[in-house]
Amino acid sequence: MQKGKVKTFHIEAIFAGMHSSYWLAMCAFSGFMAVYLSYYGFSDALIGLTASCISLISITFQLGISSFSDANAQISLKRIITVIYLVVMGLVSLLALAPMPLVAMLLTYSLVGGVMNGMPGLFNAQIIQFVNEGLPVNLGWPRGVSALVYAIFAYFLGLLLDRFSPGILMPICLICIAFAIFMVLLMPRPERRSPDESAIPDLAQPMPRTSFRQMLRSNPVMRFFLLSAVFMNAGQTNMMLFLARVVESRGGNETALGLAMFLQAGVEMPAMFLSPFLLRHFRARAILSVSAIAYFIKALMIYLSRGIGEIYAAMAFSVFCYGLYGISSVYFVNSIVRPNERVRGQSLVTASGALSSIISNSAAGWLVQTRGIGALNLVCVILQAIAAGLMFYCAWLHMRREKLQHTAGLKSQI
Repeated sequence: MQKGKVKTFHIEAIFAGMHSSYWLAMCAFSGFMAVYLSYYGFSDALIGLTASCISLISITFQLGISSFSDANAQISLKRIITVIYLVVMGLVSLLALAPMPLVAMLLTYSLVGGVMNGMPGLFNAQIIQFVNEGLPVNLGWPRGVSALVYAIFAYFLGLLLDRFSPGILMPICLICIAFAIFMVLLMPRPERRSPDESAIPDLAQPMPRTSFRQMLRSNPVMRFFLLSAVFMNAGQTNMMLFLARVVESRGGNETALGLAMFLQAGVEMPAMFLSPFLLRHFRARAILSVSAIAYFIKALMIYLSRGIGEIYAAMAFSVFCYGLYGISSVYFVNSIVRPNERVRGQSLVTASGALSSIISNSAAGWLVQTRGIGALNLVCVILQAIAAGLMFYCAWLHMRREKLQHTAGLKSQI
């Protein structure tokens, strides 16, 4: 028993290192994207185009790499992740060392950003393999640590950028990627459970391959969960892309913006630590439904706010938003798809965020420019209300499916 606990903690510690090093690299690469690209001559229009390209590449990459992984289960996710990191390291080296024309830089930066945005789906699929093999791995505290690491690192990077040029960001990113590769190589491959003795190996048949279309057509629970995720991510546009405008509208300065960013990322840690405990006592669908309501309340708090203190309160309320959503969504998706769809299932969740970014970013920019940040805040409240409604319907579909499966199981025993 004690040996099992030590092994579980060892895997959790490596997972914490993998996630933390990834978010360190992402903080250096894209956390200050507008600052970095502006330094190299990008206009606001080009920065917006780059963000859209990143989201488009992210969707294509996630769908492609997850399909490849599900179709080639003999190739470990550890190997796939390592190869991707090495390719990314080469591209970031070009950005760090070679002066490039704007078009070449736009394409290179977009490619790196799109690929890096798709990595969390692979991380989640990798760690959930241990859970599926019966090892009670805790996803909560590693994800919580990575959230805190990102928040602290973002603060210190901001201080560095006050003293040095944005050109330091890519070399720092390279160091973080090298550390990330080291952590990936430390992760062991999941041990396969011994096959059921009652099974007859000669009669065992591999599960039929399903396409994305077949996967979603036969799974309404997954369809509505992804649809809810699209609206939920679109409803966060004011907090992700235009947080600076929200803070400015309430009388805040750059220091207030930094504190708001720190609060939004830092408060996720307590909920992530508690997520495994909550998942042992409540259904993942119930936790996700609470999270959806929290996102709506947060959006409403921002819309009704009149001062910077109320913005801080809304940022602190994030403890009930992604803090609950991040871990619970991994377990929920793992439970509603077939075994040969699990990597694609995790990737689809992150791809839904990229899809909503493509649609919402340009629309939000136009709305802020023509109607002001208050109009965007109101739209985000409406989008979060729709997301919550879709999540509740998804939870109801899942509950009904479980009841039907339970009834069918009882009938087969008679």
